[in-house]
Amino acid sequence: MTGSAFLFYEMLGLLVIGFIGFTARKVRILPVEANRVLTQVILYITLPSLILYAMDINLSTEIMFELLWLIGLSIYAMAVAILVGRGMRRSATLPENKQGVYEGLIVFGNQGFIGYAVTFYLFGEIGVLYTAIFIIFYLFLIWSYAIYLVARNYQKINLSLLFWNPGIIAITLGLVIMLLPFGWPSPVSSLLLTLGQLTMPLSMLLIGSLLAGLTSSTCRKLMTSKYVWLAVLAKLVVIPVFLLPFIYLPVSMTVIGVAILVTATPSAPTITMYAEKYGGDTKFAAVIVAAGTILCVLTIPLLYSLIVWLS
Repeated sequence: MTGSAFLFYEMLGLLVIGFIGFTARKVRILPVEANRVLTQVILYITLPSLILYAMDINLSTEIMFELLWLIGLSIYAMAVAILVGRGMRRSATLPENKQGVYEGLIVFGNQGFIGYAVTFYLFGEIGVLYTAIFIIFYLFLIWSYAIYLVARNYQKINLSLLFWNPGIIAITLGLVIMLLPFGWPSPVSSLLLTLGQLTMPLSMLLIGSLLAGLTSSTCRKLMTSKYVWLAVLAKLVVIPVFLLPFIYLPVSMTVIGVAILVTATPSAPTITMYAEKYGGDTKFAAVIVAAGTILCVLTIPLLYSLIVWLS
């Protein structure tokens, strides 16, 4: 089985888990409160555990070189996404409660959930490490700039979130472990791995449960909006394409694969949560997240095939 076919079936498996979460919410196995519980468990327990496990490695000159590449690619990718999102928002004719949501969904992808799942399946533990480094700037911005986009002048940004959020704390601790001459004790490493492996299935259960909160009439109405499909196209295809030229530079397949595929993840459910909190259009946001999550089962394997072919 080729890498693309393997990735397709793995992505399809994640989609099935999402459907299970959708069904469980519809038949009320999962109550409404489950969304918040799942979010807290993922953000504060399983995802930090996965990061801490993956970053327990011995640094080498080769890895340091690739980490510097990842940081540069991360800055470039976020800059492209911000410029594309701002341009598309300015050219759109949307009501105020949709504008910031629309821009935020174009700029920010589901890098923390689906991104880790894809890179772990394709590249193993090194993929998780590289993803953790690649999304450092993303984490800073989604806890600050993303809130600004959705809330605009109605809410003040809590700057403490830049430094006291689980993603940044886990990455900081992981960097400390990388620099120390020793790693986690074996029992701790095993525990982190066990917890971290729950991130992928739990995140897809959460996405399915969030989508189950929409009525069929709302979905049909929103799916006819051109802005839903423009946002999905920009997030899954347009922005990742800007990274393809880096394939021809002296950078490894793993680095460029992580950078492009993580950038190509569908819109972040976090924007939907911000919309709920700050008065944005949550239904509009949820439909864009749903459409992108379903279509990425095809677009991410296709992008991976293109990366392999070009390299």
